[in-house]
Amino acid sequence: MLNMAMLYVSKVSAIVVGILVLPEFNHLLGPQQFGIVAVILSVQSLLLMLDLGMSTLVGRDVAASGAGHINGWRSWRTSNFVITAFYVAMAPAALLLNFIFSEPLTGLQLAGCMVMFWGLTLQNVGQIALMAAHRFATASGIQLVGVLARALATLAALRTIDADLSVFITSQALCVVLQWWCTHIACRRLFTVTTSRLDGVPALIAQALAMLKRGGPLVLFGVAGASVMQLDKPLVSAMTSAAQTAPYYLATVLCLTPLSTLAGPVAQFFQPRVTRAVSSHDEDAIHKNLALFTTVLVLITFVPSAFLWLMREQIIDLWLGNAANSPKVSIYTGILLPGAAIGALGYLPYSILVARQDFRFQAMASTCMTLVTLAAAAAFAHRGSIEGVCWVYACYHSMSTTVSWLRCIWLDRGGSRHAIVALVRASALASAVIISALLLALSANFQYLLRHLT
Repeated sequence: MLNMAMLYVSKVSAIVVGILVLPEFNHLLGPQQFGIVAVILSVQSLLLMLDLGMSTLVGRDVAASGAGHINGWRSWRTSNFVITAFYVAMAPAALLLNFIFSEPLTGLQLAGCMVMFWGLTLQNVGQIALMAAHRFATASGIQLVGVLARALATLAALRTIDADLSVFITSQALCVVLQWWCTHIACRRLFTVTTSRLDGVPALIAQALAMLKRGGPLVLFGVAGASVMQLDKPLVSAMTSAAQTAPYYLATVLCLTPLSTLAGPVAQFFQPRVTRAVSSHDEDAIHKNLALFTTVLVLITFVPSAFLWLMREQIIDLWLGNAANSPKVSIYTGILLPGAAIGALGYLPYSILVARQDFRFQAMASTCMTLVTLAAAAAFAHRGSIEGVCWVYACYHSMSTTVSWLRCIWLDRGGSRHAIVALVRASALASAVIISALLLALSANFQYLLRHLT
């Protein structure tokens, strides 16, 4: 329970910083400089997803082999080499892009951004390694202190030194490097059994190439996932208007952020356990971990989702302060939320597929669904139907989870069928919550109708 609580605390800290500190950055830097900061932060989020599959591979290898095994240490060390080489190779491309966009950043500012992106990517991989080894308190503590310290130090620098973009980037980069170094030290202590057995440069290069080959499908998977989750807003904005995009954006934030905040830590806690059990072919451990994982994930996802769906009008009015577009946000939320809740269950089959290293299927399936989803969303947006776009994404989230479950069942054929058992359990629990929510909704509507008739 303490480990799970720490995972939630580290998630909440990022949300608090986003709500309380970002508006201060906007106020201090002004519209022009904060616009550049918004682009920098967006690129930062994108690059964390496009880490060449290193975080997934390291998490899987450490969970499967254990902290004291040389395979986990070698995977973590090789990922650091791969990521560093990747950012060195990206430097000329960054200079070219900065030149194409009329040099919004100076050379030093661009260098600071590259250091910040590099440090955050390494920090993320190290954090995944710590969690895969069940060092949840250490990983979450470093993340919590790092996120808060970075935000507060940057805010203090902007207020005391100068409200300037260079001060923002320098403060962020220095804090990121310090946070990464703390994570790096924690990882070295984690792998203390094998740190004396250093491989030579030729062996390290060979390991890096082998790891890149393993992570190839994950790159495609990351690109597809980032595209389908990020390109819908530009599509809606380009084909309709900013006024129509705003309620859709608010609805997606309301539906997806709470679910990722609630379901994400559960997946982070159980995925290493599932990976270790599957890799060691421990049937009893697989059954126990999947049963508990399924129960906790469904309850922590569907119960809050059902409450939000039932009370969406009141909650949205309170959140937006009875804004003019609140009714549209409520309509879009009513469509998106059930699909997003089903999509959160995708953490279960995803954990099983990662444990089995079934990366190629995930990449191909994700790419196909992304292309179909974006094409359908563009078609509805072109017609001016934002509700149609909502239905497309509700179907996407549901279909993504369904396809992953079907793949797990196919891989389980002839075996002990743990995937089918987990799916039946998830369906039963989710159905109980859904039926209860529908009965409450029907009861409320019936009472409302009776009052009007009388």
